[in-house]
Amino acid sequence: MSEPKPEVWRVLLTVFLGLGWLVFLSIWFFFYITNFSFFQNLAIFIISIVIVGAVTVLLWVPFGMKYGK
Repeated sequence: MSEPKPEVWRVLLTVFLGLGWLVFLSIWFFFYITNFSFFQNLAIFIISIVIVGAVTVLLWVPFGMKYGK
């Protein structure tokens, strides 16, 4: 029996989420990082990872629940 393949839109959305996160961090680094303290910048970095991670998990959990073993 062959392995189920995920829908293309899930893969593309995951790639675009990652690229969008990198673009966000680049813009933040070049334009906004000096306006905040180290700990505020660290918090923004961590919160951005949590948001992207949560969206990615919500995107892939239905696939895993449907085809998980």
